[in-house]
Amino acid sequence: MKWLDRLIRKTTPPEDVPKVEDTASADPDTEAKDPYSSDEPITSKTQDRFGRAPFAARIAQTIAHRADPSSIVIGLFGPWGDGKTSVLKMMEEALDQHEHVITIRFNPWHFPSEDALLRGFFSTLSQALGEEPALKEKVAALLETYGGVLSLISVSLPGVDLNPGEAAKNMGESLSRVSLDQLKEKIDALLGHSGKRLVILIDDIDRLDRDETHAIFKLVKLSASFRRTCYVLAFDDSVVAAALGERYGAGGDEAGRAFLEKIIQVPLHLPPVDRISLRQLAFEGVEQALGQAGITLEKQQVDIFMRHFVDGLEPKLETPRVAKLYANSLMFALPLVKGEVNIAEFMLVEGLRVLYPKLYAAIRDNPDLFLKGEGERRVRNLEPPPSRINDLLVDAMPGSTSNEREVVRERLIKGLFPRTGNMNYGGEWDEIWASTQRICSGRYFRRYFVYGVPEGDISDTEVATLIVALSTGAVADQDARLARYPKRAIPQLIQVLRERADQLDVQAALPLALAVARNGGQLPRERGAFVLGGTRMQAGFLLAQLMRRIPQADRQAAVESVVQSAQPLSFAMECSRWLTHSHDRTEEYVVLPEAGDPPIYALLADRVRTANNGSPIFQQFGTDAPGLYWLWLKADGKEGVEPHLRQAFDARPEALDEFLDTYVGEGWEMESGLPVRSDLRRESYDQIASLITPEYLIANLRARYGAEMDNPQYRADGPMARKIAHQFAYIHKAANQAGEPEDADAES
Repeated sequence: MKWLDRLIRKTTPPEDVPKVEDTASADPDTEAKDPYSSDEPITSKTQDRFGRAPFAARIAQTIAHRADPSSIVIGLFGPWGDGKTSVLKMMEEALDQHEHVITIRFNPWHFPSEDALLRGFFSTLSQALGEEPALKEKVAALLETYGGVLSLISVSLPGVDLNPGEAAKNMGESLSRVSLDQLKEKIDALLGHSGKRLVILIDDIDRLDRDETHAIFKLVKLSASFRRTCYVLAFDDSVVAAALGERYGAGGDEAGRAFLEKIIQVPLHLPPVDRISLRQLAFEGVEQALGQAGITLEKQQVDIFMRHFVDGLEPKLETPRVAKLYANSLMFALPLVKGEVNIAEFMLVEGLRVLYPKLYAAIRDNPDLFLKGEGERRVRNLEPPPSRINDLLVDAMPGSTSNEREVVRERLIKGLFPRTGNMNYGGEWDEIWASTQRICSGRYFRRYFVYGVPEGDISDTEVATLIVALSTGAVADQDARLARYPKRAIPQLIQVLRERADQLDVQAALPLALAVARNGGQLPRERGAFVLGGTRMQAGFLLAQLMRRIPQADRQAAVESVVQSAQPLSFAMECSRWLTHSHDRTEEYVVLPEAGDPPIYALLADRVRTANNGSPIFQQFGTDAPGLYWLWLKADGKEGVEPHLRQAFDARPEALDEFLDTYVGEGWEMESGLPVRSDLRRESYDQIASLITPEYLIANLRARYGAEMDNPQYRADGPMARKIAHQFAYIHKAANQAGEPEDADAES
């Protein structure tokens, strides 16, 4: 519990506190059967941890030593969960030391109606007094009769109306002739002769509904005139005043308090809980929750949690019940998020949920605002526009002061979401934050609110296991593991692997790269106006990262093995883009020197050549064919490629349409976002001409499309194959005339 001691004794910033060890980890053999904190009150002053035993003892002493025989009503005020019941328990313990005091606890929750409440109250008193030898028969019987009379007749007292109970309809009017005043005088006389003092403790009044609250105060007003009697009523005065105010006076809180002043002679408020003691209660719960989940916090996480909890959340930690509620929420949630989030930050976010539920919901529902911040708000010589975050805090923290909101923003929110502050954090920070599973990382944000891994995401624990398996397992097992992932999960998997690649063990880099390369067929091919490269390109980046982990002396062979293993061939081509040398890349992103490229291109060309033996490349690989033909051309030249193309077109002339189609890209309508085919461009014509003689292709087109190829139109009508044929012939004619075609570079 060293870290907890540091937390509860914190008086200086973390850097000024001596270093501490990690928390103790959980021992499964010592786990409690029910680790959740109970809301049960304490029963003895020996259990008091908030210094309230002297307060309870003082009230008890005052009551016990009171010489005035008249009745008195004491109000013990405090919010829900602040420990009122515990103080009553300690009062009862202290009163038990005085033989002349009879303490009676009455629970108003047990009675379903006003009639039952009256009978039950006096029945409770009669039973308690019946146990006293001096009062055993007479007072007990009188009290029970008194309660019965009150429940059977209509009583009218100033400010109080009691209607006849249902029993009056059946029992007649016999008891109605009994004088209440005579009964009261007899009870007072007997109590006086006995020397006993009654102390009646009534708790949980603030949990009653409005009608029940009215009924209990009617009861007190009717019965509080007994001599040598003291009532101690424990409740949240704001809740009860609001309930009474609806019935008495002008309504509202003030009317309710005015009514209370007529009944409560001694109003007492619970002493505030000592801040350090309340912090200790909360952190003991935190430590138990961490131990139960088997989580160990590093020193840095302890520092983060300590600083932001004490500065940002603790001011709202007002009652023992809230401290226990917070600890119980962690007891439930920590096992669900273990290994998937930054635990220190998760505990802070759970604190927001318990202490500032509206703010918690506002953060959850506005991820962009907190992840990206508000940007540059100040314009030169102009006042900045209103802060969206400040406006949100006003709505999410009703009743708070501007200073309270400023403390929460500066000391808690800014720590969790750095971009909400004034510092500028570039895109490179996203990767840094993701590496420590922080909530300010877009990849981890949702995990903090769904208690685990969201749909479509991949567990960090699962990824760690996968990396080990892909680095050490048999090839068949590796491929089987990757095959379990649906295609929709693969982009996230590649992204997660990229985030971890630069920290991987050198020995794991090549096996992992080979596993990814072999399973390139699982990578989705995204389409869309704003898709730049997609998952295949990200996988290429990943392989480049992994290859850079390998020492330079072994890297060439490693790259060649990856390119040789990559499937399908089109993915091997994508990999080569990021594994070969480029003068546009900075030194830190270079995988191979320029001299290492020729073996890679030769290897790929050989794979292309071999693949073409089965069926033409353009038929197998569609829009990837131009790149593959370029690799083949780079190795074998035009004389090595053209014969294979001619062979395909001679065997099936219309195959030329399929070939040309692979050189026409895809565009996207701006308004609808729907895909549309682009046009054949001059650069595509030049690529084709580098592979095969254009006149041969024109002859093919003329033979199939006829004389219209003699006067081609760049914007021809008809099927797509005819349009592309016209565009090829149009560009060819213009190229032969040494002029640029008018619309050849126009975009669709």
